[in-house]
Amino acid sequence: MILLTGITGNIGGATARALLEKGVRFRALVRDRAKASAWADQGVELVQGDFEDPESIQRAFVGVDRALLVLPNGEVQERLELAFIRTAKDAGLPWIIKLSSPEAVRGTQSPIPLAHIAAEDAIMTSGMKWTFVRPSFYMQNFRGSVKAAKATGKLSMPMGNGTVAVTDNNDAGQFIAHVLTDADSARHQSQCYDITGPDPVMNFHDIAKVISEVIGQPVVYDNYDPKAFQEAIRPFHRNQWHSDAVATLFAEIANGRTPGHKTDTFQKIMGRPGRSLREYLNTLV
Repeated sequence: MILLTGITGNIGGATARALLEKGVRFRALVRDRAKASAWADQGVELVQGDFEDPESIQRAFVGVDRALLVLPNGEVQERLELAFIRTAKDAGLPWIIKLSSPEAVRGTQSPIPLAHIAAEDAIMTSGMKWTFVRPSFYMQNFRGSVKAAKATGKLSMPMGNGTVAVTDNNDAGQFIAHVLTDADSARHQSQCYDITGPDPVMNFHDIAKVISEVIGQPVVYDNYDPKAFQEAIRPFHRNQWHSDAVATLFAEIANGRTPGHKTDTFQKIMGRPGRSLREYLNTLV
C-alpha cells in the first residue's frame, strides 16, 4: 500500500492523478478531510492526521510499505518533515520517497533548501530505504508571466544572469508515480533523482524569448530590483517568512550559487522527454 502526503498541493496532487490513471489504489494522509473530499469521491482512502501527532500518523502507516513525503515550503516545513520521518522510522516504514530540490546544496543560505537538506540527512541516517526526487525550477513559476508580458512587454524577475533548467509539475508527479509503482523498486532505492524537462539550461533572456514567440509579440527580460520584487510578492504568499524565503532562493539563482543543470534522468526513467517550456506556455495562451 502506498501512502501519499500533500495530495491537496501541486506535486502531491499530480502524483495522485498519475496513480489514479494507472488504476493504483493508495491512501492519502490529510489534515482537512473536507479540503480533500474530491479525492475521496474518486476512491482515494483518506486518513486524517497531523504530522506532529505521532499516533495519527502511525494509524496512516498501517499496511503501508512505501510513503511519499511532500510538504509545501513554509516556516514549519523542516519541523514537520522531521516529525514525519521520526514517526515513519518508529513505525518500521520500509521505504520513504521525498520530494526535494536541486537547490538543496551545502552552503546555501536559503531557508527552503536548508529544510530539504535537514530532511534528507535525517532520512539517510534513519535506516529506511529512501529515494529523493528533486525537480528543477517549476514551469508553473511562469504561469502569470504570459498575461504580464502581453500587458507590459516584459518578463520582470530579479534573476540577474542566473540560469535554470525547468520542469513541469505534472511531469514530476508522473515520475514519482512511476517510482512508487515500478515492479523493480530496488533500482530506485538510495537514488537521488534530479529531474528536468527537455529544454536546455536557460537564462531569463532566453525565457523571455520563448514567451515572445508563444504570444507573438516582443518580450524582453527586465531584471527586477530584488527588494521591490520581494515587496511585490508579499500579498501572494502565506506570510512574510515565505516571501522572504522565495526572494532569498531567487537571489541564489541570480548570483550563480545554484545554477541550472539539465539532466536526462526523466527521459531515461520514463522513456520519453518531458513537457517543454514552450508546450507549457502554449496552454496559457
